[in-house]
Amino acid sequence: KRMADIFEATTAICGKPKKVSNWLMVETMRLMKEHEMEADELTFSPENLAKLIQLTDEGTINSSVAKEVFTKIFLENTDPEQYVEEQGLKTVSDEGALKEVIRKVITDHPQSVADYRSGKEKALGFLVGQTMKAMKGKADPQAVNQILKGELA
Repeated sequence: KRMADIFEATTAICGKPKKVSNWLMVETMRLMKEHEMEADELTFSPENLAKLIQLTDEGTINSSVAKEVFTKIFLENTDPEQYVEEQGLKTVSDEGALKEVIRKVITDHPQSVADYRSGKEKALGFLVGQTMKAMKGKADPQAVNQILKGELA
């Protein structure tokens, strides 16, 4: 009953039933199991879940950051917009900032650069991963991919 109420209220706010369902069935269930909770013990507000879905849809945060933020919502009913702002978790898609990190990654991993240039596509994935790691997961992966390809061309 509590899950259904949260689902209906959140969907009414954001109008995205599939995404609401996904957060409830996957992340909420995982955290309930982890914290040995029942559905009637859930204290987070539909408003905060709806805000989280919006932040993700707008590209303000990426999916891995969204999971971290959801854990805070789940445990403390934290306002996701405020938390993202305070913790500096917004996705970085600023080209200048990304290029700086990407150039360092390219310099630090000459073997992967050589592998990519000799046709090994997987090497690009490694370099994207290293960039994401350097940016603590806050970079926009698509932007990283594009800039990397440009820098390696």
